[in-house]
Amino acid sequence: MHINSISSRVLQIVLAFITFFCASAMAAPVLQEHSIKIDGKQRRYYHLSDPAAITPGRPVLLVSGSGCDDFAVRLPMFFERYPGAVNVYYLEKPGVAKNADGSKCSEAFLAADQFGKRLSDHLRFLSLEPELKKMPARSIAVLGFSEGGAVAPYIARDSNKIGWLATAGSGGLPQSEEFLIFADRGVEPYAKPFSRDYFLQVYAEIKKDGKSRKKEFFGHPYAYWSGHLFTYPLNVYASLNIPMVVAMGEKDESVPIESGHALRDHFLKHPEKDFQFVEFPGASHGLRSGDRNGAQEFVAGLAGWFKGDKKAFELR
Repeated sequence: MHINSISSRVLQIVLAFITFFCASAMAAPVLQEHSIKIDGKQRRYYHLSDPAAITPGRPVLLVSGSGCDDFAVRLPMFFERYPGAVNVYYLEKPGVAKNADGSKCSEAFLAADQFGKRLSDHLRFLSLEPELKKMPARSIAVLGFSEGGAVAPYIARDSNKIGWLATAGSGGLPQSEEFLIFADRGVEPYAKPFSRDYFLQVYAEIKKDGKSRKKEFFGHPYAYWSGHLFTYPLNVYASLNIPMVVAMGEKDESVPIESGHALRDHFLKHPEKDFQFVEFPGASHGLRSGDRNGAQEFVAGLAGWFKGDKKAFELR
């Protein structure tokens, strides 16, 4: 074979490799829909991944916030700035229709919309989904947004597959205390037209009639609130021995920043724990401030955090 032919062949191979790696780097993650049977009922779940990735990224179980909107349509947006191979699993809530805008929830959704159900569903999902089922202990991350951030610590506590816990828009205090903090601060509607006394009265009623789906408070039945109002996430965080990170917006209008500070202050007294608190200045519940998309920044930081980078969430 002539030298020129060899050189030409080498050049072709090099160009092929360059093309392949460029295509891999530019390929957008793909969202695939699947089905799984949980407690005898078919459920939808989604897998967001990079088909061109040579090595799959860290598996992430994502737990969304409250409501019956179709979160799956927004899921890829959160990972647009993620610098590694995306590998995210998301279990849709029961009774959520495709493309639902959340304005009207189905009876199936309302019947299942309870803290204990969300927790047990995700634990079952971890044990049944084919790829997650094969994963060894402490190899999966759980990422919770808002209400999902309140459920995520319990998933980490109850599944030995979880090796990292990340939440955004969720703190460490019981939600019942969070509403009182807003009322004491004079934040509407918690202080006006409602009040601390009103909340305490309703809390007592919910404790007495916590299974009721007819009585409502703040747009949800008592059966929903009995599972959410009185859980104490800080105690669960304190029991964990895995890396943990919590992100909140300074001006969060749904969860008072004091709830995040409770976690921060607890772990300042326990430096032996691997915990970080990330506060986005001036940001909302969704970690937004002006044109800044803190949610995307936070999610992008997870890639380095999984590898032990202590500066992955440094804000600029």
